[in-house]
Order: sequence, then structure tokens, then C-alpha cells
Amino acid sequence: MSDDDIALSEKRMYGAKRPETHAYVASGLGVTRVETAGGQIGRFSLSERCNARDVAGASGEVAVATDEDVLVLTDDGFVPTGFGPATAVGYDGDGLLAAGDSRVARYDGGWRDIGAVADVRAIDGDRLAAAEGVYALPSLDRLGLVDVADVAGDYAATESGLYRYEGENGEWTEVRSGHHLAVASDGERVHAAAADGLYELANGAWEPCSLPATERVVDVTYGDDTYAITENGTFLVATAAEATADGQGGWRQRSLGVPDVVGVAVA
Repeated sequence: MSDDDIALSEKRMYGAKRPETHAYVASGLGVTRVETAGGQIGRFSLSERCNARDVAGASGEVAVATDEDVLVLTDDGFVPTGFGPATAVGYDGDGLLAAGDSRVARYDGGWRDIGAVADVRAIDGDRLAAAEGVYALPSLDRLGLVDVADVAGDYAATESGLYRYEGENGEWTEVRSGHHLAVASDGERVHAAAADGLYELANGAWEPCSLPATERVVDVTYGDDTYAITENGTFLVATAAEATADGQGGWRQRSLGVPDVVGVAVA
């Protein structure tokens, strides 16, 4: 049975359960689109060949930061926007933001600069993560910390630990120690990717996720399910048992065979 046949079989099996979700994996090879639904991982293909540095999705949109430009997904595929080389992309309530070469800008059909921050690693909502700390958007006021790899909601992943921003005076409190590569939150679910594994915040405690892959997780995102990607290109999806065709929930995996993975996003 070919890969395409497997994908079609999976689609028939899970099609009645949930609509299909397209996830986009950014890597040194380019952007890979992965079809998934109901805990099953179906067909995947290379959508755009490039050196991707970051990927973000929101409200049906997907953007990719590359070493040449910021790309956005259209009905005709990924198209350049004229930003130039970028290290991070993200969305807030007003749309797409990007950073690169110490420049932070907003896209509304054209790019409008909003300020300058060096070595930006991630953008999420009203926060920006950079080598020199966390910055508020759109003001770019520095909120503290150093060597920040990722931000999500009130959380920041750094070289020294995972922190939460809280209190009337806006203080950072360490909630997990040690090197953290990524953090994700949708307001209900929270996951943190550390050097020693992936953790989920459950009932006020950080619980290790029982993953079928031993590779290091570098990014997590949310849609109908929870999606994660490892540095070596293993795509992971966690689904509730009642949402699967076989009644088996938890994490499932599929190797995409792509190198130098940096992130995953859904529209």
C-alpha cells in the first residue's frame, strides 16, 4: 500500500469524526504541510522549499519567516511580502508581525515599522521574545528576563528556566527550572518543552507527557488537538479518546524526514 493509499484510508476512517486540520512544519528544508484529524496523521508534502526560521498561524492565516523574506499562505501557495530576512513571525489581535535585523514591523498589505529589537526569537500575541528579554507589543517596552527562547501568554521559556509574568507590578516568577526551548498556551492548555522532555500544566502541576518519540520537542501548537514537532521531524498529535475512530486517545507520531526543524503552526 502506498503512502497516498494510507492517507486516503486514514481520511475515510476519521473523516466522519472531525474535519481535517492542516499543520505546517518549518525546517531547513522548507515548509511541510501535514494533514491530520481525529488523532490520525495522514498525507504530508513539502509546500515550499526555503530555509524556514519560524512559522505562525492564526484565524486561517499562516506566515513563515525565512532567511530571505516573510512568506504568507494564499490560495496559490506561499508568496513573499517584501519584509526581507526574518527570524520570527507571529500574530496579535491586529494581524501579522515580523522581526529581523533588529527591525519589528506590522503587515497590512505592506510593512510598517513599529520599532527596533535585536535578536528576536519569537512573537506571540502581545509579547516578543529576544536575547535581551521579553518585550511588550506594540510598545516594545522591555519586561525583563534575558536569553528568552519563546513566549506564550504570560509564560516565557529561557535558558535558565520557565517563567510566568504575574502580580500587579509585573514580576517574573520561575515555575520550572532548567533550560526550556519552547512554551505554548491557548488560554486553557499550557505545554513547555524542556531539555529533558515535554510537560503539560494539569491541575496546577507540571506533568511529563508520555510521548512515543524520544527526540527533543522544539515546538507545540493547538487546534482541535495538541500538535508538537521534534527537532528531527517527528510530528506528534495528542487527541482525546472520544474524538478518535478507535477510541484510543493520547499521543501518536509520524516521522516526516525533514531536518533542522524550528516550529509548527496551524491556521
